Amino acid sequence: MQPQVVHEAEVHRQHVRLKIPINVEIDGSAFTVDDWSMGGFGIFSEMTSRQPGERFPVKLIFPFEDFEVTLRLDCQMVYILEESTRFGCRFLGLSQGQLALFRYLVDAYLSGEIVSGGDILAIAGRENSAAVRERGLPYNPYAEAEGVGRRVKQIAGYTLLGVASLGLAALIFTGVQERFFTVRAESAVIETPVVRLRAPDAGIVTPATLPNILQPGTPVARIETADGRFVHLESPCDCVLYEWLVMPGQFTQQGEDVAVLVTANQPLLVRAQVTFEQANRLAVGDLALIDVPGRSDGMRGQVESIDFRPSLRRIDETVGTAPSRRLAQVTIRPDQPFEFEDLGSIVGVSFP
Repeated sequence: MQPQVVHEAEVHRQHVRLKIPINVEIDGSAFTVDDWSMGGFGIFSEMTSRQPGERFPVKLIFPFEDFEVTLRLDCQMVYILEESTRFGCRFLGLSQGQLALFRYLVDAYLSGEIVSGGDILAIAGRENSAAVRERGLPYNPYAEAEGVGRRVKQIAGYTLLGVASLGLAALIFTGVQERFFTVRAESAVIETPVVRLRAPDAGIVTPATLPNILQPGTPVARIETADGRFVHLESPCDCVLYEWLVMPGQFTQQGEDVAVLVTANQPLLVRAQVTFEQANRLAVGDLALIDVPGRSDGMRGQVESIDFRPSLRRIDETVGTAPSRRLAQVTIRPDQPFEFEDLGSIVGVSFP
C-alpha cells in the first residue's frame, strides 16, 4: 500500500489527515486505522466497550517491513455513529517528545527510508552537516560572534539527535520486548470459588432474611411445592449471596439453579487463559501485571498455579471438530486484595 497524505480545507480540522496504514489496540482488541492525524484517529468498525467522552489508554502500532514500532498513548472517545459502523478518538496530552516521534515516523514512512529494524536508528543519527571550508577572508569583528552562535546551535542539534536516538532505541527495545519476551493472556477474569444452589423440587421461590455472611446451614430460600410442602435451601459454606438466578416469587423447575453463592473466606483471584506455548515459559512464582479497567495504576501479582489440563466439557465440545488453540489456565494471586465489587470483572494480564 502506498502511503498518502490528504489535505482538506475544512475549518474544523486542525491536523493533516494521514492514510499511512497503522493498527491500534483498544482493550485488548486490534483495529486497522483508516484515517488518522496528529490529533486522533477514526476507524470503520463497531465499538461496544467504550462510550463517547470516556478516556482510556491505547497502543498504536506502526508496521514496517520486518519490525513494528509501538506507541502507548491516552485517548478520549469523541464519537460513535448511530449505526455503530465508525468511531473516532482524539489523543490526550501528547508530549513534545511524542510529537517529535510522530513526525519522524511519518516523514520516514513517506520518504521510504525505513526498510529494516536497523535503519530507524541510522536515519535518526545520520550526520547531514559538513564543516565549512576555511577561506582566507579579511578579519570581520562580527564573524567571531557568528561562529560562537553556530557552534552553540551545532552542539544543541547534536544533543537533540542524541536524545532522539536514545528515545528511538528505547522505543525499539520496548517493542521487541513486548513482542518476543512478554507473555500475554488470551483472556482473564477476577473470580473466586462459587456454589450454585439447585432446587430439589419444583415450586415458588421465597427468599429468607439473610445476614451479610452466610454460615453453613443458614437458610437462603424456601420452595413451596404444588402439594403445599416447603423445601429449604441452605448455605453449605461461609458464603455471600452473589446473584439470584430465579427471582424471588417466580417458579423454578426441579434441579434448576436458584442462586449463586461465593466463598467469603477466600481471596479473589485472577483466572487467565494462556496459550500452551506461552504458558510453557511460565513458572509458579513469576511476576504478573494486572490491568483492571477503571484504574489508572496497574496491580502486581504472582503466578499461583498453572493447569495444562483442559476441562472435560472443553474436550467433549471439540470431539469431531477441528482442534482449537490449546489453552492453559493460569491462576494469579494479587499482591493487594481486590474489592468484592471487582468479582467477575474482565482484566488484562501480562507476564514480563
